[in-house]
Amino acid sequence: MRKVILDMDPGIDDALALLLALRSPELQVLGITTVAGNAPVEMTSANARRVLEYLGVTDILVAMGAAKPLKHTLADALNYHGPDGLGQCNLPPPRLPLHPAKAWDFLAELVLNAPSEITLVATGPLTNVAHAFQYHPELPKLLAGLVLMGGAYSLTPYGKGNQTPFAEFNIWQDPEAAYIVFSSEVDIIAIGLDISMNPATCLTGQHLEQIKASHTPAARLTAKLVEYAIKHHGRCELHDPLALATLLDASLFDFISAPVEVISGNGWDRGITRILALGQAGELPLTHVAASVDGPRFLKLFLSRILEK
Repeated sequence: MRKVILDMDPGIDDALALLLALRSPELQVLGITTVAGNAPVEMTSANARRVLEYLGVTDILVAMGAAKPLKHTLADALNYHGPDGLGQCNLPPPRLPLHPAKAWDFLAELVLNAPSEITLVATGPLTNVAHAFQYHPELPKLLAGLVLMGGAYSLTPYGKGNQTPFAEFNIWQDPEAAYIVFSSEVDIIAIGLDISMNPATCLTGQHLEQIKASHTPAARLTAKLVEYAIKHHGRCELHDPLALATLLDASLFDFISAPVEVISGNGWDRGITRILALGQAGELPLTHVAASVDGPRFLKLFLSRILEK
């Protein structure tokens, strides 16, 4: 089993990634840290616990993290994810208490107790991760790796922005945090819009009927989340489950390894992720950026895990 910590901002697709993680026997989820992004951090923290409790999981701790980006005000995405952040799925308020520590200290404690054993999967803005790396400078070298959903890299026709014409939402939300993380010594796998906006990786009404035919708790919740996305946006994009899938079957993806520059600040180019040639990179480390994906095989994996009894 691979030990993972999930840093997330649930969000429909974060919740689907959490469901996929909990339904994957290869993974041991040691803890969840929450960040402001798709919704304010109080809501993302409640949503993570709502999903856990719905599935009867009471032994995974949730620690709340940053309420806003390092240098910007929060611009949430509730217009996409619904007023509760979870597609109005009507889960009850959580009863599980939050862990008392801040997300970055909780994360550091887990990693220091199991050096080189834990992979961090970050599917929201990178604020918590940046705080963790600043407060605990040894962490980047002690993680087994970091898988993140973020960026648009112009590697495919889909590699354009979804927050601005040029920038993906998570990186745009906190580009200063992303700059810190991409410049660190942690081994990064990055899933960007280049593959997650590919229609071959998205759920459609046909998939929804398949999900509705199953009556497991995971399938019922998945159906509510997917139905909201399809009703309001025409399809359900699986940005965050794709990131998690790199740990389940890396053969689904092709990667390129290159330095990535993140444009910070608040200009028109805020949040751009730019792949550099080695000679341009200065001291930037290599990032493994997903350049293609076997969409049908990914969807088959996702559905099989969610629908399995």
